[in-house]
Amino acid sequence: MDDKNKFEASSKYFTICVYCVLTVLIMALIVKAVFFWESTSATIRNLLSALSPFLIGILIAFLINPLVNWIRQTILIKLFHIKNKGLNKLLAIFLAYFIILFIITLGIVYLVPEVIDSLNMLLNQMPSWAKSITNFFNELAKKYPDLQFEYLQRTISTADVTLQNILSNLISTLTNTIVATGVSIVRFLFNFIVAIIISCYLLIDKKTQTRGIKRIIFAFFKKETAEKICSVARGAITTFSNFFDGKMLDSLIVGSLCFICMMIISLFGIKGFASCSLLISIIICITNMIPYFGPFLGGIPSVLLLCIYSPKSGFVFAILIIVLQQLDSNVIEPKILGASTGLRPLWIIFAITIGGWCAGVAGMLLGVPCVAVVSGLMEEIVNERLEKKGIDMPVLNNEKVRRNKVQKDSKKTILMKLFKKK
Repeated sequence: MDDKNKFEASSKYFTICVYCVLTVLIMALIVKAVFFWESTSATIRNLLSALSPFLIGILIAFLINPLVNWIRQTILIKLFHIKNKGLNKLLAIFLAYFIILFIITLGIVYLVPEVIDSLNMLLNQMPSWAKSITNFFNELAKKYPDLQFEYLQRTISTADVTLQNILSNLISTLTNTIVATGVSIVRFLFNFIVAIIISCYLLIDKKTQTRGIKRIIFAFFKKETAEKICSVARGAITTFSNFFDGKMLDSLIVGSLCFICMMIISLFGIKGFASCSLLISIIICITNMIPYFGPFLGGIPSVLLLCIYSPKSGFVFAILIIVLQQLDSNVIEPKILGASTGLRPLWIIFAITIGGWCAGVAGMLLGVPCVAVVSGLMEEIVNERLEKKGIDMPVLNNEKVRRNKVQKDSKKTILMKLFKKK
């Protein structure tokens, strides 16, 4: 065979072919996602449903890891002097899960009966409310006979009967609903147990898995790119960890303060504060995880719940939650979180809004750290580009100071001219 017609392998053309194939595949996926969005979204939902035990397990491991480290360092090593790494790691993981499951079980045992009692009390109070409102409109009709209140009275009566029927059916069919959704509950329990097992393995083999991921990154990317990826990943993990650790501690403090304040206020004879203190404090503690909007999301239903006992109770709690929110935002949260996210309030509100639109409550929780990570990356990129162009922030700041000085000098010149004219 002639040497001219002999095929020779070329890494250059092979790389071009690989890039062309990847480009075509990516364009095909984009076209399918845009023009066949229903099937694409169904596929994504099925994939997330199948991977949900792993995703929940990763989230549980991420959230419980600080507690495991604290138990290991503070209790097992310093207090009990257990130096064996494998033993104190296993004991710390066991104790951390035991504490979390004990708190969840205790909350369920106390909360479920209290929620049912609150619903029953709401059902019993509704006729008296409707009667009071109807009497109020009757008095107005006597004082102002020209005004027509019959439509409002009929609406109130109908709404009262409708809400009573809805709540009665809800309470009476609660057992049937639980039985009917037994398959979903069993599936959730199975996924939850698998997620706990996965999180245990992640916590036990954390160093081995981290080393394995680094090996893969350095194997498929250049050294500089791999180091950049690892640096970005470390920064993202640090941001998420600082945010969730600080926010959980902050929410726990706010929930505890709410419980203590409600128990103290109940001593002055305010109805409902003693019986609903635990339920409302847990609601406030959980919703406080969401920045800015969390206190309102937990405060509004709590105020409505206390209005079952008396409007005065709801009004007093509204004042209490406003005071707690101001104390949290101005004193507690800055001390605990500090500048963990580094975001301005406008970006935090933007992150919560977009996150809530995309993924509901979970998106509102994850939106702030995600935007913080993206903001940090953008800041690094901008700084690198400014550095390449030989521009640094002091130069920009000096330019701003110089511009302000010129504007002030020009204003002084104009005033001097006006003064001379006078």
